Amino acid sequence: MSTDEPRTVYIVGAGPGDPRLITLAGAEALQTADVVLHDRLIAPALLKLAENAELIDVGKTPGAPSISQQQINALMIEHSRGGRRVVRLKGGDPFVFGRGGEEASALAAAGIPMQLVPGLSSALAAAAAVGIAVTDRRAASAVTVVTGSEGDGEAPPISWDAVAAVGGTIVLMMGWRNFDEIVVRLTEAGLSPTTPAAAIEQAWTGSQRAVFAPLGELRGQAGEMSPPVTVVIGETARLATPEVSWTIPGRRILVTRPRAQMPPLVERLRAFNAEVIELPTIEIKPVDPAPIDAAVGRLAAGSYDIVCLTSVNGVQALWEALRRNELDARIFSAAQVAAIGSETARALEERGITPDLVPETFTSQALANELTGRDLRGRPVLLARAARGNPLLAERLRKAGADVEDLALYDVVTPSADREALRELESGLDVVTLTSPSTADGLAKLVRGRVDLDSLQVVCIGPVTAEAAARLGFPVVGVAQCHTISGLAEAVGRYLSSLPPAEPESADSP
Repeated sequence: MSTDEPRTVYIVGAGPGDPRLITLAGAEALQTADVVLHDRLIAPALLKLAENAELIDVGKTPGAPSISQQQINALMIEHSRGGRRVVRLKGGDPFVFGRGGEEASALAAAGIPMQLVPGLSSALAAAAAVGIAVTDRRAASAVTVVTGSEGDGEAPPISWDAVAAVGGTIVLMMGWRNFDEIVVRLTEAGLSPTTPAAAIEQAWTGSQRAVFAPLGELRGQAGEMSPPVTVVIGETARLATPEVSWTIPGRRILVTRPRAQMPPLVERLRAFNAEVIELPTIEIKPVDPAPIDAAVGRLAAGSYDIVCLTSVNGVQALWEALRRNELDARIFSAAQVAAIGSETARALEERGITPDLVPETFTSQALANELTGRDLRGRPVLLARAARGNPLLAERLRKAGADVEDLALYDVVTPSADREALRELESGLDVVTLTSPSTADGLAKLVRGRVDLDSLQVVCIGPVTAEAAARLGFPVVGVAQCHTISGLAEAVGRYLSSLPPAEPESADSP
């Protein structure tokens, strides 16, 4: 069937691998396509966007029979003239070593209307995946992107002398099969074999891995890699940011915080391009409000010299009691306020209270050390926290002579098991995050009998949590240096960065 007016052909860049890195314009084109002519390595998740389209694989396989460029051009023209909205979906950016220009010229010559939708090129994105900025004023003010497939078709030959002479960063694409020869050409042109370099395989996919080595040693250390491999050569490879690691994309991380408190940590971990599984192992439950209301009344009457708050949950529960009793932050005017942790302090500051004391180490032990350095004899102290909290702080304050009221603001219980998350856990994890002793205890209760506790590598927010996890039988592989959510995420990144590459996904994986 033909029409008088051919339909528009969209030449779309899919980005470097991760389906989330396609542009909005590219995604919209796929959603309205009638037919999609796609390359070999396109992520299946992107093809699912074209739910009403015919999918035609026109990818070229190195060393194997493949559809020719002329045939691809003919298919685009045929379907356009048949009245179908065509998307030509190409990896990376079609116009950076992607033959997008050739295909656009063929369409123009045939009188076919077209829309060009660039994509994020792996020339830059592969380097970013391992923390390399291809330009950095400390090392490189220029970047040269060059193909290693010299002499392909009518392409002009490459002047490797000129490439070496430019300086800055060299990004080599499609050159892994010829890499040994390219290294010889570059070193003959004056580039030192000790120049820092990195080879990145399958960038921005679950099979991503990379090797950093001097240029002359890179093939020897990364010889098992198979295309697509992007090579970055230059001093910028030496400056790769350590918290971004080629081992992290595709890693599986379990988060155990209460459901309502998960988003900040989950967001930080997903920034590593990791897969995050959410399994709340504790749930915050209210307690009898009468004792809380009575304590709030005494606080309003100025009965306490010191008020200690140990968590964000405690601050929230106390402020609910203030609202319930039609009171506000002014009731703290006669008391000094102590807080464990920067997040607890921030929660107080958001409510108009600047804590008088926040220990540098965010633990009950550290707060006890700070407070017992003062004369506490006979001084009334309100310790407002979770029921069944660590007894250490109250015991030390009482031993120092303080009159301590240990007030339960909320309770922590183990929730019902999230069966889907447990199934994910059973299929394997790389690391588990624990934010408190209670999350460790809750996890042990939920998974006991399903997996061995000593098979779950845990990273903890602080030493108290780490001690609790170790007592339960979890292997503690990392402890946050700063006992905050940001510090915990950094500790997870450091641990995952120390691991060898994950096993590549099989070619048949979805």
